[in-house]
Amino acid sequence: MDKRHIGYAVKLLNRRLDQVLSNIPAIRENNSLTGIQTWALNYLIRNDTRDVFQKDVEAELKIRRSTATELLKAMERGGLIRRIPVDYDARLKKIVLTDYAMEIRKQLGAQIELTEEKMTEGFTQEEVEQFFSYVDRLSANLEKCL
Repeated sequence: MDKRHIGYAVKLLNRRLDQVLSNIPAIRENNSLTGIQTWALNYLIRNDTRDVFQKDVEAELKIRRSTATELLKAMERGGLIRRIPVDYDARLKKIVLTDYAMEIRKQLGAQIELTEEKMTEGFTQEEVEQFFSYVDRLSANLEKCL
């Protein structure tokens, strides 16, 4: 029997999750919305009560500055966000969701809840917590490789 690889299994799981989330009508209708944009949008939605900046998106998605710059530019072109200067630092621009993004928010939130329920079906709360423990440890181990 061939050895299974954790990295490959995680990659396949990620692709499956992207497929499910891409099935949201507002996302399906917006051909330019990519998987990483969906994750960034979800992060911005979860943090819409505070000022969020590019560095926050970089940290959350664990991406480089250049990748975040291109991601946010594409989201701005797609009408999902606006970047607005803040009064206290001319170098900083906070990221603000547009009305269009707020409409997607409704559908995205409902789909995420449904997807989480389906993914954890048949798992105990203890097993779900153990899963997160494994993911955290795997991530910490990979962090050492960077």
